[in-house]
Amino acid sequence: CRFGGRSDYCDIEGDVRVDPGSATVYQVLHPTSSDFIAKSTAAMTMIKPYPRNGDETAMGLVREWTVKTVPPDHEGLPHFHHDDSSPALLFSLGAYFGNYFHAFTDVLVSLFVTARPFDRGLHLLVTDGHHLQVAKFATMWQALSRYEVIDIDKVQPDGKAHCFSRVILGLKGRDGKELSINTSETQYTMKDFKHFLRSAYSLNKTAAIKLQTEDDKTTTLVPRLLIISREKTRTFTNTEEIVTMARELGYQVTVTELDSNVSRSARLANRADVMMGIHGAGLTNMVFLPEDAVVIQVVPFAVDWFATNYFGEPSKGMEVRYLEYKIEREESSLVKQYPPDDVVFTDPSSFRWEEFSPIYMLNQNVTLNVTRFRPVLLEALELLHQ
Repeated sequence: CRFGGRSDYCDIEGDVRVDPGSATVYQVLHPTSSDFIAKSTAAMTMIKPYPRNGDETAMGLVREWTVKTVPPDHEGLPHFHHDDSSPALLFSLGAYFGNYFHAFTDVLVSLFVTARPFDRGLHLLVTDGHHLQVAKFATMWQALSRYEVIDIDKVQPDGKAHCFSRVILGLKGRDGKELSINTSETQYTMKDFKHFLRSAYSLNKTAAIKLQTEDDKTTTLVPRLLIISREKTRTFTNTEEIVTMARELGYQVTVTELDSNVSRSARLANRADVMMGIHGAGLTNMVFLPEDAVVIQVVPFAVDWFATNYFGEPSKGMEVRYLEYKIEREESSLVKQYPPDDVVFTDPSSFRWEEFSPIYMLNQNVTLNVTRFRPVLLEALELLHQ
């Protein structure tokens, strides 16, 4: 087992039995094992198979599993259904997995890194998994495993355990950065992850259009702009004005909320040459953008750190070009809620997260100054010429 960093990780081989009832993984050492004498007495360790160590809130929502090394006559050792020669990977869909951004940054990227080398030849054992979340990413599971996903929390009627020749607990490839891969642990990169998604979701567009100018006349290619709308928080209040301006610049515009239908979101993002949206989980769909597409993040007031670390920095490893538009105070709905000299404007950093989130994340909308924003869309067009 390896402990530390963002993710704990155990790789166990031999006679391995996974008991859902007690949340225990037994490594059974038989007398023929070279390690039998050294490890014949029970050894135990604990692991929470979700890659967000250090986040007490997240890890408090993850089921803890016990790993025991025991002899075959260990009291309480469960019997098993059948001995499966294929390996298995046990990981959690708890904590923040219900959030689209965290589903990718916490689990799916690391799952790709951990499972991909097995060429679909391993079982996926899901703990803390709600059936709707499992169904939501069915395409991902099928692309990584030829077997049905196993809800490992479900106790069998006969009380027996699952038995495998090898069980991996936890996911690797996760470092302190969001939407990224720790390349010191693996040969894979975020470009590889994007190519994997393109194949899994049957996305045909591999590259954004390249606008060219010949004899001072621009070709008739029309760039597609996808505007991510949000219905509840951090919404654009003047979407129609933005669309009108974008069309005047020559864009074909689609406005939609990228919801829980991952396949639909993947197709819409993949068709886009430019994708823009206010900071939020919808921008996670840049993982589906074609190569050399442009992503524009509109940054609400005081949300700079999150914008940079969640999407700005990660974009560098994804074959996309990144533009950022930081709104001015007058473009924020907060100006209608607080006086100009309020601490909300003068010192946002003084708020704890419990106070910060309701103000800046949940109750801030954006009225985009289209005149000020126009050069950003023009810059995106310029990037498509390069």
